[in-house]
Amino acid sequence: MEQDKRDIKEYIRIAKSIDDDIADYDNYDIGQAFARNQKKIAASSHKQRFFRNMLRIAAALLLPFVLSTGILSYLYMNRLQEDTTVSYLEVVSAPGIVTRMELPDKSRVWLNAGSSLRYPSRFTGKERNVYLSGEGYFEVQSDQQHPFYVSVNDGMKVKAHGTKFNVNAYSDEMWVETTLETGLVDVIINKQSVPLKPNELAYFSKSDQKLLIHTVNVDEKIAWKDGYLIFRNTPLDEVVKQLSRRYNVDIVMHKKTDIDYKCRASFSTESITQILDYLKLVAPMEWKVADTRQLQDSSYPRQRIDIWLK
Repeated sequence: MEQDKRDIKEYIRIAKSIDDDIADYDNYDIGQAFARNQKKIAASSHKQRFFRNMLRIAAALLLPFVLSTGILSYLYMNRLQEDTTVSYLEVVSAPGIVTRMELPDKSRVWLNAGSSLRYPSRFTGKERNVYLSGEGYFEVQSDQQHPFYVSVNDGMKVKAHGTKFNVNAYSDEMWVETTLETGLVDVIINKQSVPLKPNELAYFSKSDQKLLIHTVNVDEKIAWKDGYLIFRNTPLDEVVKQLSRRYNVDIVMHKKTDIDYKCRASFSTESITQILDYLKLVAPMEWKVADTRQLQDSSYPRQRIDIWLK
C-alpha cells in the first residue's frame, strides 16, 4: 500500500515537470533566440577577421626585418669568407716614372722606373713578405713580432727591422745591391744572414754568388726617389743605363776605345739632350737621336739614341 502511494507521488511530480517545460516552451521566443545566436556568430566572425588582419599586418611588418636579417647574415658570412682569403696585388712603375705607394702595414715604398712590387692585400702570419723586381726604396714600420722581408728573383732576400733601405735588383743586371740608410737589415743568401750597418752597401754577384760589403755615399744611391740623378765617379756605362731607365729611351753605345770614362755630376730637371751635351765634356763622344718609324701594328718603338765614344 505504501509502495503504491510512493509511485503515485512520483507520477504526479513527473507530470508537473512536463507541464512546466511545456509552459516554458510556450513562453520561449524563437525569433529572439535566433537573433541572439546570429549576433554571437557575427561577433565571432569579426574577431576572426580581426585576428586574420592582424596576422597579415604582422607578416608585412616582419617581412622586411626577415629579409634584412637574411641579407645582413649573408654579407656577414661573405665578409668572414673574405677575411680568410688573402689576395695579392702588384704595382708596376712604368718606364720613366717613379711610383710611391703605401703597404697595408703603413710602410712606404718608392719604385724606380721599370720596377714592380708584389704584396698581399693584408699581412697575415708571423712575417710580412713582399717581392721586388727592379729597384725599390723602403721605409718599414717597426714590428718586432712580424719581421719584414723583401725577396728578389735571385734567391736573395732582405730582412728589415723598422728601417730605411734601398734594394736594386733589376733582372738585366748581373748583381743585386742593398744599401742601408738607417736602422738595421740582414741580407740573407742561401740561409746565411749578413747584417748591414747604416751607410753600408751589400753587393751580391749573380755569377760567382759572392757577397761584398763596403761603405758608400747613401745619397747617391737613393737620390732617384726624389727625382735626382747623382753620379760620383760613376762609369759611363752605368750612367747610360740609368739615363735609359729615367728617360725611357734606348741608348746604344758604339765604343772605339777601352778607356773607362767616369762621370761626376748631379741632374734633376734637365732633359736627356742637355745631359748628353754635358757628357760630351766628360768624354770624347758624339750622339744622335735616331729616326723613329711606325711599326706594322701602328705603334711606335721607344726612342733610340746612338752614342759614339771615340
